[in-house]
Order: sequence, then C-alpha cells, then structure tokens
Amino acid sequence: MPALPLADLRRRYRDELFERFLPFWDRHGIDHEHGGFFHHLDYDGTLLGTDKFHWFQGRGLWVWSFLYNHFGRDPRHLEVAAKAKDFLLGALQSYHGDVYAMYFAAEGLQEYAFAAGDDQALATALGLVRKLFAHIDRPAYGPRPQGLWMVNLRIATQMLRRWNEPDVAAIADRALEAIIDKHYNPEVGLNTELLNFDFTRPAGEENKCQLGHSVETLWMAMDEADRRADPALWRTCAQRIRHHLDVGWDHVYGGLAQWVNVDRPGYRWPEENPVGTSFRFQGAGEYNYMKSLWALNEALIGTLLIYERTGAEWAARYFSLAQEMIDRKFSLKERGYPGYILFGDRQVTFHPHGDRQDNYHPPRQLMLSLLALERMLVGAP
Repeated sequence: MPALPLADLRRRYRDELFERFLPFWDRHGIDHEHGGFFHHLDYDGTLLGTDKFHWFQGRGLWVWSFLYNHFGRDPRHLEVAAKAKDFLLGALQSYHGDVYAMYFAAEGLQEYAFAAGDDQALATALGLVRKLFAHIDRPAYGPRPQGLWMVNLRIATQMLRRWNEPDVAAIADRALEAIIDKHYNPEVGLNTELLNFDFTRPAGEENKCQLGHSVETLWMAMDEADRRADPALWRTCAQRIRHHLDVGWDHVYGGLAQWVNVDRPGYRWPEENPVGTSFRFQGAGEYNYMKSLWALNEALIGTLLIYERTGAEWAARYFSLAQEMIDRKFSLKERGYPGYILFGDRQVTFHPHGDRQDNYHPPRQLMLSLLALERMLVGAP
C-alpha cells in the first residue's frame, strides 16, 4: 500500500475543521447569548430543541479551549469557551448522578484553565476528578466499566503534562493498570468492557467487547505511554489496537462493529439507543453490527498515531478504510449538508433527517490528526 498522502490529508482536514465544522457550529450549535451548546440539530443545522444535554457542555468547552490552545489562539474561540465555562459552572448542580457528564466537565475545565490562565477553573476540575474517583472506587458503585477508566486516564494525562499533581498521577496509575491488565482478556486478545467490582468477568459476558471504546481507550493509553516515555507500553497498546480492528472490522459493508461477544452466536443484544438521539438498534448473534461515526473517528486517531511512529502498512490500511467509510456513508457533504450521520444499521442506511450532531468526536479527530500530520510533515520535502 502506498504511503498516506500527508500533505493532502492536512489540507483536507484543515478545510473540514475550519470551513465546515466550525462555521456549522457557529451558526447553529453555539448559544452565543447564554453560553453552551445545543445538540438537537438536524443535518442542515435546523434547531430541533433548545435543551442542552450535560455531556455536550463539558465536551464543547474542551473542543473550543483546545482550538484556542493549539490552533492560533483565536480570541473568538476563547470567547466561546469562556461563555461555555460560565454556563457549565452554573449548571453543575443539576448533574447529580450523571458521572460521565461530570468527567466531561472536568476535562473541559482543565483545558480552559490552561487556555485562560484560570486558577479557579483548574481548582474546580481537580476537585471534580478527586471526588468522582473516590465515588466510583468503592464497592457500592457496582460494576466497573472500561469507559470510566478511560475518562480518568485521559483527563489525568492532559493534566499531568501541565501540572504536577501527585494524586492525579496515582489515578493515572490505577486507570492504566485497569485498562492494560484487568480489562484485557488474553484468551481472546480483547478488552472486556464491563467487569465486576473485584475485576472478575461477568458470567456469559467474559468475552464481550465494545470495539470502538477499546480502540479509543488504547490510543489514550498509548498517549500516556508517550508521556511516561515507556516505549514497551506504547507498543503493547498499538498491537492491541490492531487486534481489535482485525476482529471488529466489517469486511462486507465496511466500518467497525459496535460489539462482539466471542463464542456467543445466539446472543441477544440489548437495544441500543445512543444518548441524545431517537435512533434504536437491536442485534442478535456474536456481533452487534450497529455502526457509529465516533468509533471511526477513534480508529483514525489511533491508526494515524501508530503510522506516525512506525509507518506500519496495517495502520495506513485501516486508516484509509475508516476514512473511506466516513466519506461514503457518514459524511453528508455530497448530499448538500454540512453535518454527519452519527449512527446507523450495518449498512448505514440513509434517512432524510437526523436529530443530533456531535461537537466532540469529529473535531477531536480532526485536531489531533492535524497535530500529528504537522509533526510528520516537519522537514518533509
């Protein structure tokens, strides 16, 4: 396979980010008056409801703060972030019980703190992380999902690159151990998504893996390995990403399966209803073939980071397959819309209207990919 066209990708992703994504959200998804982000948007940006789901406030705060920190320090991006921060802080009391929303708030606040030099935002983020980890690290919380280790690790990695916080470093250690040693099932080479509190595997679901989540978690562990200067850990994460893609890729219709429950051919999957949407999907069999844009976004990040370090053919191949699937099935550009399909059945059947757009996974993929491409292009002819 030929090498990835790095310069072409950089031009394309800059156009996607600055000429498509940001204008769309500026016109349709940002509440410029009150701060924060709407998510209930049709493909063309039509506002279908003014509710602001908790997850998307912290996520949006992170995106616009990251834009400011890494892409030109545009004061317009910081202004959006500042208003989102104020809205988020005013709404924190209503987050009771929604642990992921609180973690996304912490991630957004720590990125904004670095952008604005806001010590209070940093203190709030640190307080949230400490309280949340204490909350989930007790038997009464119940089973341990990989997703919670993922958000703990990602926030810790970002914080520790900027601030020396020993208790956050301890959280990173715990999260990394859980992801690499506990959730990993060596019998099938996949990460089990949900474990009992004592890290044993639930009966009948020992081999059950949410494939996109595992790829996402592993590239984050790879980034933490970089921070620690641990090449052996980095290689382990890269190898495991490849195995998850090998197992989960749908070579008939393209894209990454949502789940696999290895050796359970008669398994009846619970109905999937992604947050903030009316989309519903239920499958049966060893694989759950619901398709999602976010899983492809995570595959793009992971494989590009691996290609940057190794030039591996397999990483370039899966990167190209994921991008082609987005272009062919999820992007609505050829249909005249600026938005994306976020979720679909196995073939990603097109429906004329959507009810949610994503202010987090697509721009994060574009921004992290652009930074990687810039690194690769330094010194290139």
